[in-house]
Amino acid sequence: MSLDVRYLFWILRIRFTLFLSVAAVVVAAGLAAAVALPQVYKAQAALLVESSQIPSDLAASTVRTDFMMHLQRIQQRMLTRENMLGIAETLSLYDDAPEMEPDDIVRDMRDRLTFQLSGGRGNALYVAISAEADTGPKAAAIANELVTRTIEADAEFREKIATGTLSFFEKEVWRLGEELDQIDRRILAFQNDNVGALPETLDFRMNRQNLLREHLAQARREIAQLGDQRRRLVDVFEATGRTDTIAQRPPTREEEELSTLRNELTSLSAVFSDNNPKISVLKRRIALLERAIAGQSPADPPDETPGAGVLEAQLVEIDSQIETLKETAATLEDQVAEMQVEIDRTPANGITLGSMERERDNVQTQYDRAVARMSDAATGERIELLSKGERLSVVENAVVPTHPASPNRKLIAAAAALAGLVFGLAAVTVAELLSPYIRRPAELTKSLGVTPLAAIPYVATPFEPLWRGLRRVAVLALIVGAAGGGALLLDRLGYPAVEIGQSLLTRLQSS
Repeated sequence: MSLDVRYLFWILRIRFTLFLSVAAVVVAAGLAAAVALPQVYKAQAALLVESSQIPSDLAASTVRTDFMMHLQRIQQRMLTRENMLGIAETLSLYDDAPEMEPDDIVRDMRDRLTFQLSGGRGNALYVAISAEADTGPKAAAIANELVTRTIEADAEFREKIATGTLSFFEKEVWRLGEELDQIDRRILAFQNDNVGALPETLDFRMNRQNLLREHLAQARREIAQLGDQRRRLVDVFEATGRTDTIAQRPPTREEEELSTLRNELTSLSAVFSDNNPKISVLKRRIALLERAIAGQSPADPPDETPGAGVLEAQLVEIDSQIETLKETAATLEDQVAEMQVEIDRTPANGITLGSMERERDNVQTQYDRAVARMSDAATGERIELLSKGERLSVVENAVVPTHPASPNRKLIAAAAALAGLVFGLAAVTVAELLSPYIRRPAELTKSLGVTPLAAIPYVATPFEPLWRGLRRVAVLALIVGAAGGGALLLDRLGYPAVEIGQSLLTRLQSS
């Protein structure tokens, strides 16, 4: 079926009253909305994330956080109930509405504010803070107040982290220092309790023990020599009746050999046991020489023969020397035994002391690291207190806007006109679709399935045109009456219609 333009215009003409009514209502509603919507002014400030002013290889800040997440935290902090009420009270934004509840104020303040983050990933990071209000100065004041609080929150956050980091490492250094002192006291007490069995003096004590053993062997040799001397004096006295024969004449070959054998026996006795063949041979040779010497008569005996008193005095002196040497040997044996006990304790003490020293070295390493980090933290805190690190700075403060950001009254009026046209045509279309009348032969063919031979046009009665005219006049009168009633109602409510019209025209022109 082809589109019949004339038929469409005919339908529009007969339905013009409906079209006009619907379009008028929609346009009136749109114009009323354009007039009723309050003016909104929008002010915007821009912040920039600046990098550290000090090269990081020279001195680094201890505040190391993802700035995007940091800005999001600041945004949430700025939108808290306490901060919203604080801004509203500081700027006296709701003094003309004392009946508003705090929850309503917070909700309205949040609706006014906008945070927008942009940049990052190698690009400069910007923060745009926007504020809306019914006047330009109020919008600029809200935006600038929010900028001030955002910068203060950033500085406070960074200083808090830097100060907290420094405080943590100061406490850590103090704790590790106390732990080092305790370990040092334990090590010192252990060394004092085991002063004779420490690993560092082991070589000295072993050398000392060897020296004591040499002295002990020497004392034993001297004891043996004194015993041999005593026996020799007794043997000589018993054989000759004299005590000075050996001392007054040179020794014979047998006596020299006997002395040599006795010295050799003394040396070997310190190494071999009495059952050793060498010891047995030496003893037999010594016994033979002693019997041979005892059977010899002295040559050129002296005139006087010493008495038994001289022998007794010599024996007492020899016995005294032997007793002294025995006491010395006993003391040396005790010292060697004590030193052996200390030497035996040394390995266990070395293990214990090594464990304590490793623990101290470990704590010392931690202490040194903590001191270095505390120094870095002190530098980082100084950087943040002087605002030399990464920070937010104001690129552009909010200025007072001279034109409202919304509503766009021209656009609303144009949209209302377009909507009136669309809704009017839609109303006509719906009315025709719901109409039970058949207006064209094509509709008759479509409905009944037959093709008419001829179509007789509708012949109106003389009163029908008059009736349609009266109906249109009634509709127009109804529209005019509704408009007049609305104006009267606005006037009664304190909104003169003339002033509203002038305001609408002025706003349309200014937009």
